Amino acid sequence: MNSFLSLLFFLFAIAAGEDIASDRVALLALRSAVGGRSLLWNLTHTTPCSWSGVFCKGNRVTMLRFPGVGFSGTLPLGLGNLTQLKTLSLRFNALNGTIPSDFANLVNLRNLYLHDNFFSGEIPDFVFNLKNLMTLNLGSNNFSGEISPKFNNLTRLSMLFLENNHFIGSIPDINVPPLQHFNVSNNLLNGSIPERFSRLDKSAFSRNSLCGKPLQPCPGTEGGKKKLSGGAIAGIVIGSLFGVLLVLLILLLLCRKKRGISDSNDVAPTKPVEVVAPLEKSGNDSENDASDSNLAVAATKVDGKSLVFYGNMSKPFDLEELLRASAEMLGKGTFGTTYKATVDTGMNVVVKRLRDVTAPENEFKEKIEQVGKMAHENLVPLKGYYFSWDEKLFVYDYMPMGSLFTLLHANSGAGRIPLNWETRSAIALGAARGIAYLHSHGPAFAHGNIKSSNILLTESCEAHVSDFGLAYLALPTSTPNHVSGYHAPEVTDANKISQKADVYSFGVMLLEILTRKAPNYSPLNEKEVDLPRWIQSVVEEEWKNEIFDAELLRYQNFEEEMLKVLQLALECTAQYPDKRPSMDVVARRIEEICNSSIEKEGVSQQYYSVDLDALQA
Repeated sequence: MNSFLSLLFFLFAIAAGEDIASDRVALLALRSAVGGRSLLWNLTHTTPCSWSGVFCKGNRVTMLRFPGVGFSGTLPLGLGNLTQLKTLSLRFNALNGTIPSDFANLVNLRNLYLHDNFFSGEIPDFVFNLKNLMTLNLGSNNFSGEISPKFNNLTRLSMLFLENNHFIGSIPDINVPPLQHFNVSNNLLNGSIPERFSRLDKSAFSRNSLCGKPLQPCPGTEGGKKKLSGGAIAGIVIGSLFGVLLVLLILLLLCRKKRGISDSNDVAPTKPVEVVAPLEKSGNDSENDASDSNLAVAATKVDGKSLVFYGNMSKPFDLEELLRASAEMLGKGTFGTTYKATVDTGMNVVVKRLRDVTAPENEFKEKIEQVGKMAHENLVPLKGYYFSWDEKLFVYDYMPMGSLFTLLHANSGAGRIPLNWETRSAIALGAARGIAYLHSHGPAFAHGNIKSSNILLTESCEAHVSDFGLAYLALPTSTPNHVSGYHAPEVTDANKISQKADVYSFGVMLLEILTRKAPNYSPLNEKEVDLPRWIQSVVEEEWKNEIFDAELLRYQNFEEEMLKVLQLALECTAQYPDKRPSMDVVARRIEEICNSSIEKEGVSQQYYSVDLDALQA
């Protein structure tokens, strides 16, 4: 009887026209059929747009989110009337049966999350006609039958998760260019893995009877390689011999060159040189920066100067040892050039050579003393410094994992390890705590150059803020953050920094963490845009699949936390400084969000995996 009434209401809504009233009828039919009475909807409202889990745009429902709300039973007919629906999430419920046939009407659907239910049967053919689908997650159900080659009809599909079902047969050759995330583990599949998926992690195909890359070679392929002909083997041998002779010739020439240099030094002795392998510029340094190669020589020109270290530790090395350390340029920043130096003892340190220091020596030392006293677990501590008339060097501990910028943007090819939500949120929290500590020393204390390349990471990805205090000592080589997109709108003078401008820059960095897009983001075939403003325009027009990094979309269990961080980032990047929260408030809110994520960890360990074993959307 209930099913009949639901269908009757649905038909009445169709006759009345496609509007918010008909959407409301469809939602009431859903609630009645699957027992979701835990949804505290105010049924006196004529519009469902205020109901929990229901999101609207204009006069239509565009998104439904009902994860883990206790739905059970089979989905009724009626949801197909939500013709403007773009996202439907029914994950982590107890729904069974098949996908209703009127889902064929959801022509605008982009994201369908049905994982972790009890749906069964084959994937209906009408699913392959939903041409706008970008994400389809049917994992952890009881679906069966073969995986259809009709997935090739879904030309916009970027994520397909079919793991933990009962699919049989082989994997079809799905040649959809956007498809980057794919998982069919723990099914009943056999045969070879298509070449299209050979670069995925093997965990995406585990617990099947599959073969071929990235798993073991298929039988009969002789290790996956064909035997080489006699001519090919002879060619390889000849080529190898030629290569060995070439290497020997090069070594011989290098030895002669080195001997010639040594002989010339013996013939024409000069004043003893203290530098053996000075800090030098790398091969990609610019020609107008040639003075970097003479850094050590320049630093020894002033008598009586030495390295000044902080703390009670014994002096780890002296100026002479530092100057003859082998060095590698790490990059050029706003205030100078940074090197990784390895001293004789094997210790690695970072040396920053400042440019355009305007402060006289007394003022410099006074300000650097303040910087040296800054001690916090999320700051890169100043280890020591050197000051002379023409050289100013800062010495820091070396951070082996590099910067947040590298973690987000480097190695973006097929071999990249996805960066999970837990790591990203923990880095954001650490950075926020470090900056809040700087701000706690008074209104006059600000960083002035917050960006992802200044957030350095330990081996366990703990965040440490670097370059603090430099804005008070040196002129920037360019307006801070102007080109990179981190600058606050009110920052027009490079020498005038503020805590509210720091908050803005941190907000941009939060957006960078969420989107993995550069602050000066360039949409396809468009000019560079301001990342915060672009986010706001997309929030108005689209939804999270257009914003969040694809690597984050599989952590749907933490979607609420991601949205909270997004909201916080937009608050930090408010146009007017007085509308932005303080950094201590920012740090406290991120900590609350992280604690919420940790509370879910006990029941959702799989979402913290950084490999493809738990691709969940």
